Amino acid sequence: MKLVVFSKDDLASQNIKNFILTEVSADEKRVEDYTIYDFDGFLGVEIRERLIYADFLDEKLSKFLNFDEIIFASRHSSKDGRKILTAHFTGNLDRADYGGRTYSLAKPSPDTLKNYVLSLDVPDDFEFSLEATHHGPSEIKKKSLFVEIGSTEEEWKDEVAGEAVGKAIIEAVKSEKEWKKAISVGGTHYAPRQTEIVLETTVTFGHIFAKYTFESLTPEFLIKAYEVSEAEFIVIDEKSVNAKVKEKIFTAAQKVGTEVLKSKEVKRSFKIER
Repeated sequence: MKLVVFSKDDLASQNIKNFILTEVSADEKRVEDYTIYDFDGFLGVEIRERLIYADFLDEKLSKFLNFDEIIFASRHSSKDGRKILTAHFTGNLDRADYGGRTYSLAKPSPDTLKNYVLSLDVPDDFEFSLEATHHGPSEIKKKSLFVEIGSTEEEWKDEVAGEAVGKAIIEAVKSEKEWKKAISVGGTHYAPRQTEIVLETTVTFGHIFAKYTFESLTPEFLIKAYEVSEAEFIVIDEKSVNAKVKEKIFTAAQKVGTEVLKSKEVKRSFKIER
């Protein structure tokens, strides 16, 4: 059973929730500080705190709810104010400025990520992109995923965007389709090559580390990401990974007994036949 988490203080989250409530009937009840929605085939919960600070939420909710995966419905903020829908996993390396702990990773849900992305009908005036792993909560042991509307209050309240994200969530929670899983290293925060791979191949991603993490990335942390993502191989963005980082990646790969593939190799070898 999948659980969709909404925040009272998040305009985009409320926008997505309101759409889902118009599409799927739900029994509503209050438990402690939470509003619980029992939808047809999945659960919802509304919390008061900001989603990025919801560490240990799975443990708290497991006392009275039975679920095995979390989808956080969230806003996305960026300085450039772009109209964008994003999806990513959570965790931190050497800094934890926005929730979670340092050198800690939430358990990702790579299959749900891909099923969500493939179900998403992006509005004409928006773009879609995966993002690299960032912010909290990092202390989530059940599989989890952030899906977001960005980047300003205007977009957070955009009902067309809320409908697009809400519909894709409804489809994703129903799907049991599984894919080949990898972690990825390299590229920019908005992960263009990883986004292409998820859209065009049979591969999906767990944790993704952008090039701004290279200095703090270690082989041990890559192994942790590989294991928590239940990955089958490591994908590198060959245009940005330098020799020093390659050494870290291949050290980790050797220790877990996996292969390292360039993004162009993945796009060629695992292309979806249409």
